[in-house]
Amino acid sequence: MPRPDFASLATRLKLWTKYLMFPGTNWVSRDKSRLVKMLLSGTPDRPVRTLDCGCGNAYFTHQAALRGGQCTGITIHDWERENCEEMREFLGLPPEQMAFRVASLDQFAADRAHQGRFDQVLMLDVIEHIMDAHKTFRQIHRLLDRDGFVYVTTPDRDWQAHTSRIRVARSENGWHVRNGYTMEQLETVLEECGFEPIDRLRFGTLGSTLVTWIQHKLFRSRIDAMTVLFFPVLKLLALLLSPVRDSHTIFVLARKRRGSITRPGRQRPRRERWAEPAEKPRTHEAGSARYSDED
Repeated sequence: MPRPDFASLATRLKLWTKYLMFPGTNWVSRDKSRLVKMLLSGTPDRPVRTLDCGCGNAYFTHQAALRGGQCTGITIHDWERENCEEMREFLGLPPEQMAFRVASLDQFAADRAHQGRFDQVLMLDVIEHIMDAHKTFRQIHRLLDRDGFVYVTTPDRDWQAHTSRIRVARSENGWHVRNGYTMEQLETVLEECGFEPIDRLRFGTLGSTLVTWIQHKLFRSRIDAMTVLFFPVLKLLALLLSPVRDSHTIFVLARKRRGSITRPGRQRPRRERWAEPAEKPRTHEAGSARYSDED
């Protein structure tokens, strides 16, 4: 009688647990996961080409793939790529639909084969780790096809949680080099790099703030295992306090603007009232969601 493969069973159990916990044990990520309803929808004949910068646990890459996308996730960590590929195999999706590679945005954007290739780029909780934000968004501008979308989330600079310790680093060492942005700051940077901000949202409630405090102050190094174990309790706490807003994350959706990129510190010239109207941009379908300032 063949012996059971306990290693394989353990791996499948781990992946099944991770899938059930999607979008993950990070409660901030659970809050901002609502933005997946705004991702573009494609068809088998015309899939949405998606780039996920900093692909994490592959949740957002997977969500883009489910909406008719061909998705590429990039990360600077080989272990993260391996975890994403393991999850892709568990989900039963082919590499042609969800591909992952180890590359920095600098390396990826320098390849001319990638320029103008993508319909949407996801930059979810990434820009706060990068010193030169303008350089990064100009690279994304080159990677996007005409009228392409960039989805950006970052910590809300005005969020007052975790004030008992320093929240920024002096250099790019994996931690935040800035404690996020205000909405106005982020939209200004995007405009200076050739984008038109077209929507904005805020994510966060008192419930998610309380759960995050429990995770970091009580669970500490066992945050993943303890979050899974106490998930029903944490979910109930977050739900009970959800009516009280406490914004920890801001989100801006921006469209690649036609024409030249505005340099930092320079204003774009305004059209006079009697000027001929610009060519009407192409419309994009984003699932069934309507864009508004309401959550």
